Amino acid sequence: MFKSTTFKSTVFKFAGLALPIVLATAAQASDEMRLALGFSSTQASGETVGSYGLANIANRDTNGEFCLGYADRAPDHVLTLEEDFTDLTIAVNSGGADTTLLIQGPNNSTIRCNDSASRQNRDAKIQDTFSQGTYKLWIGSFEPEGRHRYTLRISE
Repeated sequence: MFKSTTFKSTVFKFAGLALPIVLATAAQASDEMRLALGFSSTQASGETVGSYGLANIANRDTNGEFCLGYADRAPDHVLTLEEDFTDLTIAVNSGGADTTLLIQGPNNSTIRCNDSASRQNRDAKIQDTFSQGTYKLWIGSFEPEGRHRYTLRISE
């Protein structure tokens, strides 16, 4: 589950009647995935939310790329790789919105950031070698408070 919904029940009085009304509020929740070599691909969906600057996590990544965009303070996804991957692709598809991706490696050892897969594709994408371990993923928007539905696809 990427984003969960919590419900709050409130009672309003209208014309002398007590009317219970259920209000839905979005709550950030991490989605946890485990992958081993040989998987074909996996995907999940979510929504970019937040005004927390990803530069607060890391100004630049391990390769010197700027970590741009805004997301929630908590990671959107947690990815555990059970083995080393020599070629793993983590791509965001929002249908054209300007998304960003920050991946924090095991024990905060590596940071990877991307805010555009190419000049034609404003969605984020990272293709690289990944060591065994647990990674935190933030999917954000280039603009603060930007809300964009997305699909996260991970493939070998």
